[in-house]
Amino acid sequence: MTVTRVQQAGRTLGVSVRLAESPAQRRDFVRLPWLVNGADPAWRPPLRRTVAAGMRVRSNPFHAEADIAHFVAYRDRRPVGRIAVTIDHEYVRRYGAYGMFGFFDCIDDLSVAQALFDTARDWAADRGAVVLTGPYNYSPRHDMGLLVEGFDQPPTLMQTHNPAYYPRLLRDCGFEQRFDTTTYRWTRDEHAAQAERLRLRARKVLRSNRIGVRAPDMRNFGAEVELLRRIYNESFHDHPEHVPITAPVFAALAGDLESVLDPALIRIVEVDGRPSGFSMLVPDFNQVVPRSGRVTPSLIGRLIAKRDNRIRGIDTAVVVMIGVAPEHTGLGVGRVVAGQIADVVLSGRYRQVTTTWIHERNHWSKALVAQMKAAPAKRYRVYEKAIG
Repeated sequence: MTVTRVQQAGRTLGVSVRLAESPAQRRDFVRLPWLVNGADPAWRPPLRRTVAAGMRVRSNPFHAEADIAHFVAYRDRRPVGRIAVTIDHEYVRRYGAYGMFGFFDCIDDLSVAQALFDTARDWAADRGAVVLTGPYNYSPRHDMGLLVEGFDQPPTLMQTHNPAYYPRLLRDCGFEQRFDTTTYRWTRDEHAAQAERLRLRARKVLRSNRIGVRAPDMRNFGAEVELLRRIYNESFHDHPEHVPITAPVFAALAGDLESVLDPALIRIVEVDGRPSGFSMLVPDFNQVVPRSGRVTPSLIGRLIAKRDNRIRGIDTAVVVMIGVAPEHTGLGVGRVVAGQIADVVLSGRYRQVTTTWIHERNHWSKALVAQMKAAPAKRYRVYEKAIG
């Protein structure tokens, strides 16, 4: 019944917005980014299998923590836009009655965008939301933000990309800026001297008998993932937009990355033998993902075994997560974490390190990138609009 009302509310100038329930509608949802981004040389496609799995309740544990709906906009029976809407129950408990939109893709047509956002608004309002905010794919634990600066450079892994007209569509639909996030870039050619200084500072800290660094035990991957989750949640418990990541969701996120993990890019810092910090980087798989976005099991197997020739073309590593347990922030653990990232820049095949998005009020991470003298690469924006 709700779906019928939403579909009727979503009809604007020949645009029909439908809940993506059937296999065909779900395929339309997954394929829509190619419609609007396919001609953009800077765009990197999402992995179709990952997006499709995220839509399914049985394969995405986040569905147990949120209400989620996926919609596709049609004109003359052709897909012209898509949007997902989420009510993240823990986020609402912490920050208020927000509904989140994400996976927004749309042709350059205000009537299509308006129909999508009207549908998202009505669906979220029916579930108690008083503000619609986004983009979040599906929450702050996932990809977020609309690209507003840096359209000329391809996104790295876990960064989004969108046409330059999207910010205009959101403004014309009544959305206002809520906050910005920034990604940063650190290269061997430009930052070698600073990287060496950070590495030396880390080595001084490591002279203490209390502090050490170890590689992850990939034979006990599940236990190591749970360890990183605990440190991450402790590290960011009072940071903006943070919602603790539950064990099932964190395991699913780690599982998505497992096929491209390089153990040499993950380091765990211990104080008195107790894990107290970590840095987790991954190779930028976006540099080799097929334009179709289709990744076969055989390709994944070759990636795991590092036998695919395309792996040699990856020269960028992405900082996916870092963390320092609060009780050890004054012992130099953060310096060691920075030093481990510096090691990636100075040695091995990775000539460049990029970050995922850093919130404008995340002062700890901003201080770290300032120490590294990393250069801003892309800026993303999260918007909001009152419902009513």
